[in-house]
Amino acid sequence: MRMDAERDCYYEAMPREGHVVGRCEMLLPDQLVGKSVLDLGCRRGKGACKIADLVGPDGAVLGVDPSEAYVEAARAYVAEHQMRRARVAGAIDPTFWRAPFEDLRQAGIEDASVDLVFVNSVLNLAWDREAALREIARVLAPGGALHHAGVFAEEPLPAEEARALAAVGNAFGAAPSAAEFEADARRAGFARCEFGAALAAEPDGDDAVPVLAGRRFRATVVRAWVR
Repeated sequence: MRMDAERDCYYEAMPREGHVVGRCEMLLPDQLVGKSVLDLGCRRGKGACKIADLVGPDGAVLGVDPSEAYVEAARAYVAEHQMRRARVAGAIDPTFWRAPFEDLRQAGIEDASVDLVFVNSVLNLAWDREAALREIARVLAPGGALHHAGVFAEEPLPAEEARALAAVGNAFGAAPSAAEFEADARRAGFARCEFGAALAAEPDGDDAVPVLAGRRFRATVVRAWVR
């Protein structure tokens, strides 16, 4: 219980404004019609609403964030835009719940119940990345996939430094290498990972701290499939 409390405090205290996790373009997969999609780390819910427009009336979208403030903001955003969305043929509204990445049961998500888990940049900031990946693998249905748009480091920082930067919302400082991420994913129960085309990425804004100067990063989309 103490560890759970520490984890929850970690997420509630984490700033995500001014960092790449608050500014990333949303890169969505194709063929979402009829799918059940989890938007993990949904923030204010705009991305989840965009996904909801794509899944159609036979799909479902759940947004989960470890911050209660973001979940409340997401629910308010949907309420404000319901009349506009009602005019879109077949539009559905996403639902939102607070839960840490490492315990999606708190959001009521059952085993093998989701077709796609979408994560936009925030997985680097997880309290325990491998535990978060295990939870993602648990909720994915057979043949389901993780779609993770993230930043990877050619040479990750030492664990203690990376942890400190994760706590302040710096996804560059907390970035693993692609090889480290794939190893974590396989231990968590994923059978296969595919990395898309990578583009050079550079910390800016609040992410541009001195310890990252001269280090090289790549932004890419990773898709990982469960066994």
